[in-house]
Amino acid sequence: MRMKGLLLVAAASLLLTACSTEGRIEELQKEVDGLAAKGKYLEAVEAQKEINALRKGEKYIRDEDPEKTAELHYKSNFEYIEITNTTVNYNSITGDLTGQMTNIGSKPLDGYFSVYFFDDDGNIVKNYMTHIPGDGINPGETKNFSVSINKFDYSYYEFQGETIREK
Repeated sequence: MRMKGLLLVAAASLLLTACSTEGRIEELQKEVDGLAAKGKYLEAVEAQKEINALRKGEKYIRDEDPEKTAELHYKSNFEYIEITNTTVNYNSITGDLTGQMTNIGSKPLDGYFSVYFFDDDGNIVKNYMTHIPGDGINPGETKNFSVSINKFDYSYYEFQGETIREK
């Protein structure tokens, strides 16, 4: 009897942890959206990294000054990524933005890139961030990518990659 009670307590604890993690992810996604809408892309990347860590069951400590870190350590190499053949396909309420990316530079690259969706007036209505597929992309290499998205109205989308760096 005592063992059943311990198992119930353990199960309840795991359920509460899962619910609080999902709640935290929802809060962080709202933060990412708000930061991106304000043009604070590096801060949005930090919040997205925290989401990614939570989904893996890990902890992530945010960079307190991502702009300074970016200036010191990173030169955005997004100019060396060519994105082509993009399409958005929806099922009932979700979908995927798919495409191909090619490293047109001379060095291997890795990092995160974002897609921003805009309305007719040029306002950001949604943004999504994802990692370059696999372990990065080598010079001349082309990789397929897919970004899971929710269904919503937009006029156009653009890609940005503030944290693309040399491997």
